[in-house]
Amino acid sequence: MGAAVGLAGLGAAAPAFAEEGLLNFGKVELGGGFAINLDIPETGIINIIVIVAGLFYLLGPILSESMATREKEIQTDIDDAIAKYTEASARLAEAEKNKQQADTVIKEIENSISKDQQDLKMAMETSMKAQVARAAEVAEKSMQDMNSGAAEQLEAYILEQAVSRGVAELTMMPANKKAAYLDSVISQL
Repeated sequence: MGAAVGLAGLGAAAPAFAEEGLLNFGKVELGGGFAINLDIPETGIINIIVIVAGLFYLLGPILSESMATREKEIQTDIDDAIAKYTEASARLAEAEKNKQQADTVIKEIENSISKDQQDLKMAMETSMKAQVARAAEVAEKSMQDMNSGAAEQLEAYILEQAVSRGVAELTMMPANKKAAYLDSVISQL
C-alpha cells in the first residue's frame, strides 16, 4: 500500500509530464506559461490544425518561391527538349532527303552502267560483224584473184605448150605436109 501511495504522490507532484506512450512526444516550454503539447492523443484536433496552418503560413512563401523556381527550371528543360527535338526532326528530314537523293543518283548510275554495257556490247558485235565481213570480202577477192591468176597462168601455160609442141611438130614434119598445113591455115584466116 505504501508503494501505491508513493506512486500517487509522485504523479501529483509532476502534473506537467504525461505518461510515456507511443505518440507522446512531451511538452515544449515556450516561456511565460506557454507550452506546446506534443502528446498527440492528449492534444485536440484543433491544435493539430493550428500547427499545420501555421506551417503553411510560415513555409508557404518559401515553398512557393522554391516551387516557382523549380517550375521555371522544368519549363526551361522542356523548352530545350522541344528545341532539340525540333532540330533532330529537321536533321532527320534532311538526312532522309539526302538519302533519297543518293538513292536517285545510285539508280541513275546503275541505269547508265546498264546502258553503257548494252552500247558496248552492240558496238563490239557491230565491229566484229564488220571485221568478219571485211575478212570474208578480202578472202573472196583473194580467191577471185587467185582463180583469175591461175586461169591466166593455166591459159599461158597451155598456149606456151601448144606453141612449143606446134613448133616441134612443124619442125619434124616432112616438107610436103608443111606446105599443105600452111595453105590450110592461110585459107582459114
